[in-house]
Amino acid sequence: MIKIENGQKKYFDRNGKEITEGCKIKYLHGDKSLERVEKVYRTEEDELGTDATNPKWIELGRAEPCEYGIYPLNEEDTEMVVVVE
Repeated sequence: MIKIENGQKKYFDRNGKEITEGCKIKYLHGDKSLERVEKVYRTEEDELGTDATNPKWIELGRAEPCEYGIYPLNEEDTEMVVVVE
């Protein structure tokens, strides 16, 4: 869920826990092999989102985190995730 409070967007996971910059969220799926944990970043537009850079490229040293941008979280995303840290 995304709410506007005092003119700022606040993000909440499917359990109502607030999603904040720097926390980690887990995308839940029926298939455990598809579940993944992502770190949350803040975009230049002051939205929260996840790294758009291929994680394998980061692992191999071919790219830096967020080098290819940040995917902003939307309402549907917040309904699929839980905060893990």
